[in-house]
Amino acid sequence: MFNSHAVMRFSGMSALLACALMLGCSDTPDEETPGSRGSWGARELPVVTAPVERAPLIDSIKSVGTARARQSVTLYPESSGFVTFAKLAPDTPVLKGETLLKLDDRDQALAVRQAEVELAEAKRTLTRYFSLNASEANIPQSTIDTAQSNVDLAEIRLAQAKVELSRRQVTAPFSGRIGITDVEIGDRVDTSTVITSLDDRSVLLVDFTVPESFIGRIVTDLEVQARQWESPDDNTSGRIVAVDSRVDSVTRAFRARAAIDNSADSLRPGMAFEIDASIEKGEYLSVPELSVQWGADGPYVWSTQGDRAMRSPVEMVRRVDGRMLIRGELSEGERVILEGIQSVRPGMKIKDINAVKATAHSSKSEQADRG
Repeated sequence: MFNSHAVMRFSGMSALLACALMLGCSDTPDEETPGSRGSWGARELPVVTAPVERAPLIDSIKSVGTARARQSVTLYPESSGFVTFAKLAPDTPVLKGETLLKLDDRDQALAVRQAEVELAEAKRTLTRYFSLNASEANIPQSTIDTAQSNVDLAEIRLAQAKVELSRRQVTAPFSGRIGITDVEIGDRVDTSTVITSLDDRSVLLVDFTVPESFIGRIVTDLEVQARQWESPDDNTSGRIVAVDSRVDSVTRAFRARAAIDNSADSLRPGMAFEIDASIEKGEYLSVPELSVQWGADGPYVWSTQGDRAMRSPVEMVRRVDGRMLIRGELSEGERVILEGIQSVRPGMKIKDINAVKATAHSSKSEQADRG
């Protein structure tokens, strides 16, 4: 059986202790209670801030293509015969119209000479008829017409003979560099014999495919970067020179062509390149990625209004190199809180450590200048 006097004595002591605790708590002002929300009304929360910047949103397309020369041709002879002259040293530069190879052309040269003689004789006959008529010899007009026809036919035969003579040689259709050949002086060749290749590699062309979503943004004159597939550190710039007129219905992509300057002659047709085209889609506000927080109603940042913190809702656009492109009611140059975010509340008084450090540094600089 419990002692009723002891229970009553213990209850009285508990009541006195509770009252003492209540009085002790009420003696401490609200603004000095470390855990109370009102404590920051008298104190400043130290934070680190960063400025709001503007940065472009850039879409990139990377694709691989194989380079080819701006002009490239495989040369064949137009007739058969023995090679009497050859200028076919591999990788040597040649000019447009330069003779690269000759075949035995003695018969053709004689045919040209014969046609020249026949033309000269036909012209002399026609001239003689005109002279006789001038002295009233009365040469029939039909005879004069026949003489004129003979002149015309002789001119045609001479032109044909010259064409046959020109077919006994191979000339460069454009300036470029010669490829490796197996043809030598003394060889017999025909119209199916490959003489050599000729490349104008002063500019290389690279065809590559682009997703259909980039239609209208991959356009001629757009600058691109070309990176050698086997040497990723060797980059060069180029420009889009052609865009295909249709989209492949299977791959959902279209073809584009980039031109790469090769005036230094350091690149070769057949090389593989990664083409990187960057397209700017406008400018957006940019803040450090760590400054963006998430709440029940979406992303937001803590911006500063004087020495107070303000919660500013934002819309995220894209993450780029540790920063976030955003839309929101912010302006370039405003500052957002980067460190100390977890303790921030709307309207809370803050101390920007960045500004304090900048002021201290400025004061030291002024003192050093005075000294």
